[in-house]
Amino acid sequence: MLPQRSKLVGAARVLRMKLGQLLRGTPHPAPVGRPDYYTRELDHSLFIREASGLPARSFVPAGHIEEDPRDVARQCYSRYGVYPLNFSYPSPRVQAVPVAPRPHFLSTTYPGTPHSFTNWEDYLEEYRGSYFALSTKKGGWDTFRHLEIVFSGAIPLMPSLGQSHPYALAHYPKLLLASVLDSLIAEGPALPDDGTREFLAQWSRDHLTTHAMASYLVDVSDMSTDRVLFLDQSLASRTDYLSALTFIGLSEVLGPQLVAAYEPSYLFDDYSGDTSRFYGKGFGYTRSIPSALRSTESLPIDAPVSELLEMAKSSSAIVVGNYDANRELVGDLLTAGIPPHNIVCVLGSDLPPDRSLLRDIRRSGMTFFVREFAS
Repeated sequence: MLPQRSKLVGAARVLRMKLGQLLRGTPHPAPVGRPDYYTRELDHSLFIREASGLPARSFVPAGHIEEDPRDVARQCYSRYGVYPLNFSYPSPRVQAVPVAPRPHFLSTTYPGTPHSFTNWEDYLEEYRGSYFALSTKKGGWDTFRHLEIVFSGAIPLMPSLGQSHPYALAHYPKLLLASVLDSLIAEGPALPDDGTREFLAQWSRDHLTTHAMASYLVDVSDMSTDRVLFLDQSLASRTDYLSALTFIGLSEVLGPQLVAAYEPSYLFDDYSGDTSRFYGKGFGYTRSIPSALRSTESLPIDAPVSELLEMAKSSSAIVVGNYDANRELVGDLLTAGIPPHNIVCVLGSDLPPDRSLLRDIRRSGMTFFVREFAS
């Protein structure tokens, strides 16, 4: 069974990550404090600050259609035996963005630029005043920065997006985003017209909020939602973006039918601790769930595994928010007789699964969602 190989497979994934760090010369998933590492990817003609005087252009061709993420998911599953899943933007934080003139063509908030912001709203102001923003591949293609840009009403410019894996960023309008950058380079800088901005805003609301992403996960996995147990022991004390955002979305979609095995208290709106200590200073995801949805059944971190197994046996489905960090617990569930088809696992690592892991996933009988795919 898949979890029996957990230590060897986990060690291999760590070694791959360490190799990437060695090649980049940094312990981080991608260089921090090195904006030049990312800005070199963008054509020099687009480093324009002022938007005034630039013409408006429609970047959405007549009859333009993007493939529905659910159709993409079915194709991905047919080929690899897994479904794609991406970061999402907490629905309660989505604000209506007025279609009004903005002062800046390109945001000067570049990937790799250290910032001293202590308030998320202050951080987003630069995106809200710009039409475009550079947002490159870092450890992987999926990053929360993309979402901060699009939900601020700007358009992310992603060099090399057209060469990405077909199932990377499966929930984004990739054809359009790639063509926007190509158009800006080939035809010269221009501002997106109202139709272009509204197309991207509507797509984001339909596919990139936590509610939309969790609804997609529930639908394509065909899980029973009578009582869903969310399992991620590490999330209670340490942030994993995909796990946290998935839990936020499932809370929105399932309400009291969702039970957290181990409660990530900082995701609830009555959390009184310091959220700046969490990854990314806690911007965007902390305090996103109404406290009324808190489960009274959650276990302390040091609770006996037997108590977790009892919760699992009374659940119609189990969502493992971070499979890599909870392999041994998944093994305990299977050993205790929990049917594999009742378990949905999320692989949120920057590292894509290799052929060996994909083969084991197919044999496991569990349903897997994967964030990154090898280019």
